[in-house]
Amino acid sequence: MLEVFRIPFMQHALFAGLLISVLCAFLAVFVVLKRIVFVGVALAQMSSAGVAMALLLGLSPTLLSLLFMLLGVAVFSIRSSEKKVPRESIIGIAYATAAALGILLVARSAQGESHMLNLLFGNILAVTPGDIHLMAGTFIGVGLIHCLFHKEFVFSSFDPEMAETLGMRARIWELIFYMTLGVTIALAIRMAGMLLVFAFLVVPGVFGLMLARALKTAFVLAVIAAVIPVVLGLYMSFVLDLPSAATIVALSFLLVCLAVPMTRLRKS
Repeated sequence: MLEVFRIPFMQHALFAGLLISVLCAFLAVFVVLKRIVFVGVALAQMSSAGVAMALLLGLSPTLLSLLFMLLGVAVFSIRSSEKKVPRESIIGIAYATAAALGILLVARSAQGESHMLNLLFGNILAVTPGDIHLMAGTFIGVGLIHCLFHKEFVFSSFDPEMAETLGMRARIWELIFYMTLGVTIALAIRMAGMLLVFAFLVVPGVFGLMLARALKTAFVLAVIAAVIPVVLGLYMSFVLDLPSAATIVALSFLLVCLAVPMTRLRKS
């Protein structure tokens, strides 16, 4: 296995995969517990629409994907009191609209189709040192925010009334959380694709919460459940000549399948 990861492009893929998987897995615990799985999908789709527009206009894909993501964050972080239009409906509308916009923009771009295929399914084997540096900066920035204000994020996410009682501005922390999630998604899908990033935002969180008895343990298990498929998936994809993103996602699913009997054994 070590010989495979001595190859430069495999080293780049491994470093990028580890950075993305660890950061997304940590956020996945919040995503699953807050029941905002489809917010992640919608933000990813809006980011991809921004990339499609950038390809058509000849602008920076990273910049426009971040701008589209910020628009999504502004919409999804608003807590509506209107019962007739639940937030899930708004998320669905945003996802469908962003998907349609992306298709229309790709249809008008000469090279948009090939770029969008990479964005959807990912090509982590093609990451560059510059991509890794950008993701490392994101990892450090988002990681520091969550380490310094972990208590605020936990309280505002799972008990906003108590957070307000303690003097925390729950809506502000909710907005900051969505911004860290959105920035992570917008930059990660540029390197790993929507499929892999969405899987990292769901599967590790489910695995950690299934097996952990404490929230802190869930974060640790989620990270482990993301790192193992990255290392094994990249190795297997190279040796067996398989698509790297699909291999990693399949291994992540197998981990969740293993967690089911482990959970039942623990309860029995």
